[in-house]
Amino acid sequence: MLQPFLKTGVALARQEQILKAIQADPLGSYVFSGPAGVGKTMLFRELQVLARAACPKNFAIYAKTATQYQGEMTRSARGERVPGLFRTSALSDSAHGIKWAVFLDDIDKVSGSEFIHRELLDLFDAVCTQRTPSTQLVLTTNMSKAEFKKFFGDAIERRVTAQCLWVSMEREG
Repeated sequence: MLQPFLKTGVALARQEQILKAIQADPLGSYVFSGPAGVGKTMLFRELQVLARAACPKNFAIYAKTATQYQGEMTRSARGERVPGLFRTSALSDSAHGIKWAVFLDDIDKVSGSEFIHRELLDLFDAVCTQRTPSTQLVLTTNMSKAEFKKFFGDAIERRVTAQCLWVSMEREG
């Protein structure tokens, strides 16, 4: 069971509200946003554990930092073999009853290059396509929703916010 953390600066009532929503839907899609040190990555990791427990069979998780994902995609584009590289074509496995989850920590740490934005758009297109079972998407970012939209553009922002519950984790004033 998830417990609030006192040293994050996020109001205890807000933490309890967030934890209650996650426990009610551990296979849901979320964006955890807020400044460094508020517990986004902790929730990211705990949600992976909860999701695996809620869906113990036929469940595949791709979990990396966004910079690791960017590095893998870059090496692959250069023709290098990248073991464990996540390909959006893997999501077609959902037709065989496999539930996928894509977890990217620190999505705001990717470069602003056209290449990675195209790769992310392809990823989010594939993840956000309606299928049964649905694909879980979990992201963390230090950006606000407006900053996210400005950095990634309308197309990515629309897909992510349509798929995910945006969970703002701001410190108390």
